[in-house]
Amino acid sequence: MTTMQLNSKLYSLATLTAERPHWRFNVPIYQRLYVWGGDQVQTLLNDLINAFERGESLFYLGSVLMVEQSAFDADRAEPARVFDLIDGQQRFTTLWMLCHAWRRALEPFLTVPAGRTKEPRLRFAIRPEVNQMLDAWAGQDPAFVESEETGLERMGQAVECMQQVFSARALADAGTTQVIDWDGLTRFVFEKVNFVVTEVPRDTDLNKLFEVINNRGVQLQHHEILKARMLDALDEHERASFAVLWDACADMENYCERNLVALSGLPAYEVHALFAGGRLSDGNAVRTATASHLNSTGGHQALDLMDILGAELDDAGDASDDEDVVVSGRVRSIVGFPLLLQHVLRIWLCRHKRQDLPRILDRELLTLFDAHFFSTEPGAQYVREFIDLLWQVRVLFDFHVIKWVDRGDDDIHLISSVTTSTSMTKNARRSYINRSRDADSHRGFALLQSMLYYSQENTTHYWLTPLLSFMVRYPDATAQAYFQFLQHLDNHLLCSAADAHLVVRTRSFMEDPWRRQRLVYRDMLTKSDGVSFAHYWFYKLEFVLWHQQERVSEAWQRFRLTAKNSIEHISPQTPSKRDDNRAEKMIDRFGNLALVSRSINSEYGNLPFNEKRQRFLNNNKSRLDSLKMALIYENETWSDKLALKHEQDMLGCFERYIASCGSGSQWQGE
Repeated sequence: MTTMQLNSKLYSLATLTAERPHWRFNVPIYQRLYVWGGDQVQTLLNDLINAFERGESLFYLGSVLMVEQSAFDADRAEPARVFDLIDGQQRFTTLWMLCHAWRRALEPFLTVPAGRTKEPRLRFAIRPEVNQMLDAWAGQDPAFVESEETGLERMGQAVECMQQVFSARALADAGTTQVIDWDGLTRFVFEKVNFVVTEVPRDTDLNKLFEVINNRGVQLQHHEILKARMLDALDEHERASFAVLWDACADMENYCERNLVALSGLPAYEVHALFAGGRLSDGNAVRTATASHLNSTGGHQALDLMDILGAELDDAGDASDDEDVVVSGRVRSIVGFPLLLQHVLRIWLCRHKRQDLPRILDRELLTLFDAHFFSTEPGAQYVREFIDLLWQVRVLFDFHVIKWVDRGDDDIHLISSVTTSTSMTKNARRSYINRSRDADSHRGFALLQSMLYYSQENTTHYWLTPLLSFMVRYPDATAQAYFQFLQHLDNHLLCSAADAHLVVRTRSFMEDPWRRQRLVYRDMLTKSDGVSFAHYWFYKLEFVLWHQQERVSEAWQRFRLTAKNSIEHISPQTPSKRDDNRAEKMIDRFGNLALVSRSINSEYGNLPFNEKRQRFLNNNKSRLDSLKMALIYENETWSDKLALKHEQDMLGCFERYIASCGSGSQWQGE
């Protein structure tokens, strides 16, 4: 058997750029078009920026597998080596697009010489429409119009995300002017981001290679390593019951009570009994019930069909709507398990009056636990306490924090309302927990969380820690009480001057939940910041308008937030001569701006006000995309005077909303 000779070497964009003859890269026709979504791109960008801000000397990005097409293309005016990307092309394509989006120190990697001109270093085989876009980006062709083909649209969305990443992150420093060291950041990405490039011989059987790639083992995840370290501190006889709690928490794509039924052997009706008795979030009670069940069955489950399916079925007698029951696979969490573990660790550290985490970062899970949990021998009691706290947080999380819920045509944010169904089994009446995918348990609470989800950095969601901490402190409070606290937290954490990092500021709300800060929304919203406005203020206004019910209509009631990443000038920056509805002094003020999706921003462009208005009215008859724009387009004309009035009206909405939020006086002194 011949051993495959592989040549692997660590490269940065800088060292790849320095190679001679120049290296060019090709995405073969058998590879998929670009498939990364906004969350993946945003995660990478936040990781890069965080690593730069911490002064890391190296950022490892993974590996790229490639095979050379030929020794080099000697017929070119500038000879080049050409490589097919056979694994890691999504990551590599993202890096190339980042060179276009951020430029500066990254620009040398963008192109290679081609005679008297330059051409993109990256090409897609037999994809003329993609290569046309790459040509336009490499030359910054302002006349190029992007296609709406899915692969191309994703690439366009990724670039826009890269260009607007600091607007999306701006709430970490709301109230201050954020100075971006673009030269330093781009040099860091160019020189310090490293990945392993493995060159495969040209005579390699690619079919066999792909089989190896597709069947390679999945690495043990960091949270599984952490679980092993935690359980190792426990006595052997108790490890199994704590492992059940841990594993029931780890599956974030289903509800915790369903995970518990599947993992513990407890019948669904016994899990409901824990819930009905207010003990479902009590780790000790759950472990006791599990042990009792195993003892009574001799370690064997003796469940009938209703016991097994109870958590999935509605009562046939009461069941008017089987579709209301959320079944496995139809929900997904807004955060992954490693992130949830770090939120729980922050609560645990606060409870023990220990130093907080310096940051939340998915890929540093083990490092953070080493430094803050295992720094001293934790002992069995600390491990028991942590896992029980993890279970309590997970139960509260599932009952009171939004999830993505599959509604068929699209996924929406929802706090699924919980109902009880009953059935007669073996002459006994048994009850089960059901989850609805058609009704929020608390509409306002869900929409406020959705606003924070879209407006905050999606790799951290620091706002979750004080919210979950408050729930743990008051586990028997109502959803309305949690909603009132989140309103207060949002106002005084994110609408105040940012005098410290969000880690520090959120810890202060964990220690003193109802602390008050000076609010700066009026200062922020009367600036002329144009596209530099933090997106948060637009998302926040949408929630405020809905909450204040500025208009009464079915479309207004049904409003939901969606991802938006482009700031639209109602009166365009370069209006046409035929546009009489212009705002000039207010052009970059909040009153003349709205947050829209990238596609809408491209569609509206520099169209006159009346044409934009008609398009908005035509497209928003049954479902409103933006409440702010709905109010703006109630006007048949537009001017500086109307833009200023709209801005003042919106500030008035903020004032009324802030005044309506509770002060938490009923919680003081507890």
